[in-house]
Amino acid sequence: MREEESILAELKRNRDRIMSGVAFFKPPSSSSKSKLESNKTIKGNKLEFVKKASVLLNLDELQCLEIFQMYLAVEYKDTPASFNSALQNVLSQQNLLIRLLHFYFSERLSSLNCLSHVLSHYKNEDHPLFSGLKQEIEDMNKSDLRQSILNQIKQILVPDYFHITAEDESMLSGHSIKSIFSSQLMNEVVALLRSLLIYNHHFPHSSESFLSQCRLLFGQLLPSPCVMIAGLSVMLSFDGLGMEHIFEHFEKDRESLESHYLSSDNAVFEKVNDLFSTLPCNSTNAPLFISWAVLRYALATTTKEQAHSRYLGQQGLKGGGVRSLLAFLQSPALQSCSVTLQLSRITVYKVLATTLTIFHEDTLGDATSLAQVISEVLKEELLSLEFWDACAEKGVGVVLSSAASTFPHSYKPLTSICYSLAKNTASCERLVQFASSLSLFTAEIPKSVFNSTVVEADEDWLYTNPAPLTLTPGGEFIAKPNTQCNLREKRATTVIVQWLYDYSLFSYLDNELAFLSKWSGTTTDQHFCWRLVRLTEILKIVYKLTKHYPDVFEVLAKTVDLVTVIITKLRTDTHSHVEFTAVALKLISVIPYQNGWSALYKINFLPRSDNSLAAWEGLYTEILNYFERPNTTFPVTIALLKLLKRAFEDKNFVKNDQYLSEGVLILLYVLRDVFCGIQKWRFENALVKLKMCKSILVVIAKTMKIYNEAQEERQESKAQLLTLIEEHMLPALHSGPAHHTLLNIVSWCSALDNLNVEDYVQRKVCSVVSHTLTVLSLVIKLSPPNSGLEQALVVSTGENSNITSQIASYTYQNKSVKVSLHATRLLTDISTANAVSLYSALGSSTVPLALAFVNRLTSRSQDVYIKSSILDFISAAVETQPSVTELFMNIEKEGVLGENSCLHPVLDYIKRSTTLPHVLVCSVYRLLYKIWHYRHSAAITALKNTEKFWENLCKHCFEEIDLDKTISSYQLLIRAYTFHILANDIFCNPSPATSDMVTQLQERDCFLYWTKVLKRICSSVEDISVNDNVLSEDLLFMLPLSEAYLSFVRAWRSFLVVTLVVRDNEDVKLKDQITFHIAGALYNQTAKLDKRVTLKASAEFASLLTILLKRHNSSSDQPVLIRVCVQVLETAIKSSHDLNQIVIIPVLASLLNVLQGLDPQSKKQVLKDSGSTNELVLLLSNQITSVNPDQLVSLSCATLSQVIETTGSGEGWFSAIKTIIPGLVRLTEENILGSAHEVSEALLSLLLCLSNYKEGAAALQWSNIQRLLCFAQFYSEKLENSSQLQRLWFLVIQIVINMLQTLEMKFAEDAILFTSIRHDRFMSVIGSIRTDFTHVNEAELFSRLLYNLAFYLDTWHLKAPHCLSDVGTILGTTVPIISHYLCTTTSTTTDDEISKVLAMLSNLTAMLRIMTPGILDLLKEKLSVHCSRGPLLALSFTTPTLGTEGPPSYGILTGCMRGCLILLQKVDPCRTNTPTSGSKSDPSSSQKSQIMFALENILYVLISQAQQMMMDGNINPADIYHLRRELGMELKSILEGVHRHHRRGGSSPRLDRTLSSSSGMGNVLENSQLGFFKLGYNFVNNLLQT
Repeated sequence: MREEESILAELKRNRDRIMSGVAFFKPPSSSSKSKLESNKTIKGNKLEFVKKASVLLNLDELQCLEIFQMYLAVEYKDTPASFNSALQNVLSQQNLLIRLLHFYFSERLSSLNCLSHVLSHYKNEDHPLFSGLKQEIEDMNKSDLRQSILNQIKQILVPDYFHITAEDESMLSGHSIKSIFSSQLMNEVVALLRSLLIYNHHFPHSSESFLSQCRLLFGQLLPSPCVMIAGLSVMLSFDGLGMEHIFEHFEKDRESLESHYLSSDNAVFEKVNDLFSTLPCNSTNAPLFISWAVLRYALATTTKEQAHSRYLGQQGLKGGGVRSLLAFLQSPALQSCSVTLQLSRITVYKVLATTLTIFHEDTLGDATSLAQVISEVLKEELLSLEFWDACAEKGVGVVLSSAASTFPHSYKPLTSICYSLAKNTASCERLVQFASSLSLFTAEIPKSVFNSTVVEADEDWLYTNPAPLTLTPGGEFIAKPNTQCNLREKRATTVIVQWLYDYSLFSYLDNELAFLSKWSGTTTDQHFCWRLVRLTEILKIVYKLTKHYPDVFEVLAKTVDLVTVIITKLRTDTHSHVEFTAVALKLISVIPYQNGWSALYKINFLPRSDNSLAAWEGLYTEILNYFERPNTTFPVTIALLKLLKRAFEDKNFVKNDQYLSEGVLILLYVLRDVFCGIQKWRFENALVKLKMCKSILVVIAKTMKIYNEAQEERQESKAQLLTLIEEHMLPALHSGPAHHTLLNIVSWCSALDNLNVEDYVQRKVCSVVSHTLTVLSLVIKLSPPNSGLEQALVVSTGENSNITSQIASYTYQNKSVKVSLHATRLLTDISTANAVSLYSALGSSTVPLALAFVNRLTSRSQDVYIKSSILDFISAAVETQPSVTELFMNIEKEGVLGENSCLHPVLDYIKRSTTLPHVLVCSVYRLLYKIWHYRHSAAITALKNTEKFWENLCKHCFEEIDLDKTISSYQLLIRAYTFHILANDIFCNPSPATSDMVTQLQERDCFLYWTKVLKRICSSVEDISVNDNVLSEDLLFMLPLSEAYLSFVRAWRSFLVVTLVVRDNEDVKLKDQITFHIAGALYNQTAKLDKRVTLKASAEFASLLTILLKRHNSSSDQPVLIRVCVQVLETAIKSSHDLNQIVIIPVLASLLNVLQGLDPQSKKQVLKDSGSTNELVLLLSNQITSVNPDQLVSLSCATLSQVIETTGSGEGWFSAIKTIIPGLVRLTEENILGSAHEVSEALLSLLLCLSNYKEGAAALQWSNIQRLLCFAQFYSEKLENSSQLQRLWFLVIQIVINMLQTLEMKFAEDAILFTSIRHDRFMSVIGSIRTDFTHVNEAELFSRLLYNLAFYLDTWHLKAPHCLSDVGTILGTTVPIISHYLCTTTSTTTDDEISKVLAMLSNLTAMLRIMTPGILDLLKEKLSVHCSRGPLLALSFTTPTLGTEGPPSYGILTGCMRGCLILLQKVDPCRTNTPTSGSKSDPSSSQKSQIMFALENILYVLISQAQQMMMDGNINPADIYHLRRELGMELKSILEGVHRHHRRGGSSPRLDRTLSSSSGMGNVLENSQLGFFKLGYNFVNNLLQT
């Protein structure tokens, strides 16, 4: 495929050259020679070389120069320097001349073939260039194109046309120069005759033109030793006789025959008649005698003329006219020319139809040869339909009727014609009807039987049988009494009798098969073999019928079983037996595979999965070893390969995992026993070898494709298949013997240009090589590092270059575009291999290859697929081959492209991208994407410096797609690559140009348009039908539409993230709209989650939605977003696909972002408006308790916590979750025991959230959470070395605290039990803070727990008195440490550390306050239960130290107050200005509150304890005096310090006993709260005065 506009432009520009053909090339001239010598572009050795070439080619010097330059640009495979050195050597110069000669001849033939190609599509309306081609032919026809072709034929038939001289022969000594020129001469004549035949088919003759043609054909071309020249000359003569006109009017309207163009011009008619009369009667001219006899007979007006016509016909028949036609139609050269073959068949059909209409078939000689010609003609599909539409009793139809009348005795005429008619469904249906209603049965019976059972009857049918007569040995066919028959022939001991008997061809087949299946004699018996051969021919018909008309299989229910029984009786070394087996295999290949394969397994013909492949030897092995290989023919192997090929093409077979695995097993057997030995075997016909190789390669390619699909899905049912391929097939292909065969096949094409074989053989070789290259491409992608295949690609062997260099040489292949295409694509795959450096592997051929590739990209006449493959190769090189990349980019300096840079054609393609084929444009944009993705800075700079680069690149983004038509994957990919490039450039190196482009896209609503496009097509992308008229080459480049769609989704996601999020687009409305539409696209996409692609696309939408909501969550559509996310979750969870988590996880993240981005009040309203709370809770709960990835469980826990916190206390969420709470507790414990710390943390966080609410906390307690909290022993193990374990431990303590706060007394015993169990841990943590504050967080949590437990002292005293007794020790130990810490804070001490220490102090002092009697109660002389337990403080005023241990004392608390006062002066220094309240974010404000709260608590405890001691009559008065004096002095000093701090400008303290969630204290300061300190001051005064 090429650019359509370029093709038409080239056709128009070269119209004269195409029409002139060989006449375009002129002989040498002195003027051209002088012009060549004055040409400054060529000089020296090259000039002399062109002169020599001009003499050798007998070509004009300037035209020779043009041919020479074209050769260097297109065909030459080395560098210009190597060409100059080759000119210095005589032998090398001769080789160059031979190559140039072949190139020149190919150019001559190309012009001729171009004309025939254009003519063949003149009336083909389906051709994409139909109108342009038609116009070209009509323009050429104005200059008499027919006469131009005839003149060219005359020109090249001039003796010594190429003017071969002795100088030419000496110049090319060692080369058969005459044979080369004569071969070229015949090829050109054939090409011209083909064009003339096609032209005559479209444009009928005039009498004069036909006369002129006959003079040329009869005078110069006939007779000819070349079968093609002679045959085409006969076809041209046939075509000019107008047989179709005679056939239509001979019987209906003889008067209309006079309108025949030859009949209306008597003078021309007589001249043509003279020409025919002068022809010698030989096998070549014999068909012409027959056709001319038919024409003369039809136009004859007298009996004498008719008699003479019959005489001419008899001459033609005697000369072997029918056999001559058969030889031409069966010639391999004609078989390779499809259009010429079709026209030849049509022409011969018209002649035979007319002949058989005028003359009786009995007068036409050998009926068998006639039937063979007709069968050969009817292979044309159009003629098979025309045959049935015409009367079967007229024209060619009489031969079929005649053949049916001699069956089964003479079976070949009928079977050959029926085999040809079994061409399509319509023809097969008519053929089945015909074969089911045969009325004549011809058989050979002994004379004795005939004489004893048959009697004479009437005149027409001479005999009848008075009694029933068995016609076949099987006994099924019995002639009833008085059945009429005709005696056709008498022989020595037998007679041939034709019975008037109705039967079916299929019933006869079953009868004969049943007879042979019961054969008791030897299978080598003559009668057995004869019947087997006849059945083989019938089975061929049945095979073709079943292939094109499957309904016929219902009639053949018993046939397959009978056939397999007979196969077991046959010998494996007899030709007829093996041929029958081969046809049987073909038949089995077209019936339902369950029936056929089961039958073959029964007779052990094929290996099964339960057989050991290494030891298996079945029926096929015997045939291969004992017949096919010794006889060098392989019919059964070819049939087996066809069976495999059809099986792997059958969708039902591929879906059946058992049969598919067995098919791969058979393929493994074929690889081992056939493919690996095919290089060593002898073949009767080289084409058989090519056919076998091609079939095996096709099956391998299909298997690899199936493997790639199965590997993606990884279904359990395909485990056996994957094992067979991965462990056996792939190693055989990339490292085993099979890979040597593959590489050997590649070498077949290395010297293809010099092969002295027919074109059709070259095409066969090219086809096999292209399939081999395809298989190598598939294998190398799956090869492990350093496999045998990879090593062979880079290792040279002896004098030969490595395989990679050979593959690179095939990219120059001009005889087959497919070879060049697949070679380039294989190079692309090699470049991505693990250990292959292309630059070193190609060596010196790297530079010529790069130049050739760039030249092809620049050429406008080059094949589009070749260009696309070259661009894909460069794209792969950008990724993995930096040296090759630099060679192709050819950037001389920053921002300047070299002369041979591949970016020159790339920029040209971008400019013309709207008029180029999509496949080419897509490859261009893919290359640009790779350049940007892998940041090839020099290339990026050079491209961006090009004028209007961004405008040309992004113009497709402004074009809309017609969504009502079929969407091409190319359309999506082109835009995907564009958005990827834009996103990459904006993110890495933003510039004004890209910013302007984004602005244009936004202003023209492209953001919304493409988002809406995705939203519309996302749910139906799997249902969009791909155009059926896709070329096979297109499939090499075209991604499935779903994959292209996924690429576009990813590109659009990247583009939106960069332009809306990273660069922070300020258009809030646009963000809202896109967020809403992305959510809609996600909802539409998840409507079908049955494919891997749709799951991945949904994941992309979900992740994009997550990012948008995380950065922009101001949309007013949050209720809708939540509802969409919930519905998507429901759909994704129901999906059975193993990848559904890739959708669920980002959707959960989106939900979490929506909820976290709202304030509590809005969040609650949004959830309420969404109406999806209960469904969401259920979904999240199920995801948590199900077996899911850790990330999914963690996100589910976090989202569920958000929902519960937003909803608050109530039955809404609890009714949905209460049944799974026990499971949550068990799951948490299992994950902790399994060391799944991240999931454990998420689960504990969820339990912590539940513990905030009475319903949740009660359910947790009922679910025995105490076991999780108390008996998970490892909480305290290895905490020092694991931050994750520490977080888990902190969460456990927080859960205990929350449960205690929520359930109060109901959970007090459990909390006390937890504290007693963890008592040692708490003591060690408290002890550790003497030296460092590593565990200050844990200590703070513990202090908060103690504070909450202080409200349940009675229960604590009863359940854990030892633990309670240690609390005093804890208090006495901790408070001095905290006091010392507060007094010694430095500038390096963090606010967080101070806050944690103050929080701990606040908790502990608050606990002391709870444990001490109330002041009012003491003043009222009401002793509480605390008083009965004795004083809380020891009567000691010693200054506390870090080593102090024991219960708290007065000295410890007063020392702590001094430390607090010192810290208060640091965090709240005196200010000269009027004090203002600190902001909420100021840490000093919180610290001041904590300090004042602790001071208040300590003062309260000191007053209470002192009053209690003074009221206790059992205390020694001296101690009381000591208390009054010491405590009074200490408190007075401290309180005066507080007063002075306040008076000097410090902010006034407010004391609040409310505990906060973080520190245990709600701490704010106000002046009105200083009253309590005044009370303390009065208490101190009272102490000192007493």
